[in-house]
Amino acid sequence: MSTTHNGHWLQAERSPRTLPTEIWRWSAVDIAAQVRARTVSCAEVLSAFHQRIDSVNPRLNAIVHADRNRAIETANRADDALRRTPHETRMLHGVPLTIKLNVDVEGEATTNGNPAYADRVAPADSSVVANLRNAGANLIGRTNVPAFSFRWFTDNPLYGRTLNPWRADITSGGSSGGAAVSVATGMCALAHGTDIAGSIRYPAYVNGIVGLRTTPGRVSAYHPTVRQRFYGLQSMSAQGPMARSVADVLLGLRAMTAPDTRDATWVDARLEHADDHAPVKVALIDEIPGSTVCPEVKAALVKAANVLAAAGYIIERALPPEIEQCVDVWQSIVMTEARFGMISAADSMDDPDTRRSIHGMADCAPTVDLEGYVQAIARRDELRRKWNAFLNRYPVALLPVSCRLPQPWGTDLGTIEEMRALIAAQSPMIATAALGLPGISVPMGLSDGLPVGVQLVADSFRELRLLSAASVIERDNAGISALDYEAV
Repeated sequence: MSTTHNGHWLQAERSPRTLPTEIWRWSAVDIAAQVRARTVSCAEVLSAFHQRIDSVNPRLNAIVHADRNRAIETANRADDALRRTPHETRMLHGVPLTIKLNVDVEGEATTNGNPAYADRVAPADSSVVANLRNAGANLIGRTNVPAFSFRWFTDNPLYGRTLNPWRADITSGGSSGGAAVSVATGMCALAHGTDIAGSIRYPAYVNGIVGLRTTPGRVSAYHPTVRQRFYGLQSMSAQGPMARSVADVLLGLRAMTAPDTRDATWVDARLEHADDHAPVKVALIDEIPGSTVCPEVKAALVKAANVLAAAGYIIERALPPEIEQCVDVWQSIVMTEARFGMISAADSMDDPDTRRSIHGMADCAPTVDLEGYVQAIARRDELRRKWNAFLNRYPVALLPVSCRLPQPWGTDLGTIEEMRALIAAQSPMIATAALGLPGISVPMGLSDGLPVGVQLVADSFRELRLLSAASVIERDNAGISALDYEAV
C-alpha cells in the first residue's frame, strides 16, 4: 500500500497483487472483489473455509455451532443471483462471517454460554445479523463466549474453552474470544463481536487482529429474545467487526450499520465526516493511574506514536481524565445491575470458574443503594464532559488495550487483590466503555511469541477517524498473523 495518507486506504487494499493460493487466507475485501469479478464462486469460497474449519477448529474450539446446509444453500443462492444479475452484487457478497453466541440468529439458540439458555431459540434474526445477511455475508458459524459474555477468558460449561492459537496456556480473550480466534486463524474473513468492557478489543489484542468497538447506538442492538436492557447495557455495550485488516473492519462496519428503529437506542448518525482522514493531535497515554504499563506495551505505544508522527499527526503525552473514577462508575452501574439476575443465575450453574470470576468482579465493585446508583449515572455524565473536552483537544487518544501482555488462563480466579489488579490493568478498556466511546485495537507485533498491540479512542461516532489512524499504523507495521496455525 502507498505510504501517502490520503484517505483511500480501502481502495488501496484492492490494488492488483498476487493472492494466496488458499482462498481462506484471502481478506474480506479480496473475497468480495473476486466474487464480483467472477473469478471465484461463493460455493468455492465456502468450501475452502469449511476445509479450514475442519482442520483447526477441533483443536481451538472457536466455532461451537454451524448450520452447514444453510450456509451451502446461501452460497448457491448467491451464485445464482450473480449469474442472473452480475452487476448487482452486495458489499459482502459470499464473504464467510461468524456471529457471536450472544445475539439472535433465527432458528438457533442464543445460549450466551449458559446451559440454562440451551432452549432459548430465536424466532428471528437480530438487527445486526439481518444487516449482515442483507449485505450478502454468509453466516458460517456461531463463536464461543464465556458464560454471560462476562469474562476476559472464553470458557463455559456448555461448550468448553476456546484456545489461543499463539499459546494454549494464554487466554483467547473474552468475551468475543471465539470470534477473534475464528478470524485470526482463517476460519472466516470477518467476525461479529460485542463489547461492554473490552470484549472486542481484548480478544483482538491477545490474538493479533483488529477489533473495532463502535459507539453505542451505531449498530442496532435489537434482539427478539431480549425484552429490555438495563441502563448499563444501553449506554455502554456496543457491537463491531473483527478482522485481520483495517480495510476488512471498515467493510464489516458499513454492513453492520444499516438502520433498525426497533432498537430505541439506535442513532441515525452519519458515518463519514470531511476530516476523517486529516492528521490530528494525538494524546499519547503511556501511564495509567492505578496500574503499571509493562515495558512491552509502552514500547508498542511509542512505536505507534512515531508512525503517526511520520504521517503528520501531532503527538503529545497526556494523562487521561480520571480513569480510575470512570472504572468506579462502570462498576457502580454494571455490577449493581448484575445483582439483579446475572449473579444469581451464575450461582445456579455447575461452573465454579464462572461463579468465582463474576463474584470476584462484584466483590471489587462498590455496593451501592438506589441513591448511589443514581449518583453514579450523574457522575458518568460529569466524567463524559471532561472526556469531551479532552477529545476536543486531542481528537485521537493512543493508549494501552491492557497494561499487561496477554494473560495466562485463570488470572481472574485468584484473590480479591489479584482481581483488583487485573481490573486496573484493563482500565483503559473499561473506562472508555463506561463513557460510551468507540475504540479500536491494532496489532503491533510479537513480544516473546505473544501478540502486543495498542488502542485508539475517539469521540462518539468518529469510528472512521479511528480507522484512518489505525490504517497508518497498520501500513507501517510488518504485521503478525496466526494464519499459519496448524492443529497438532
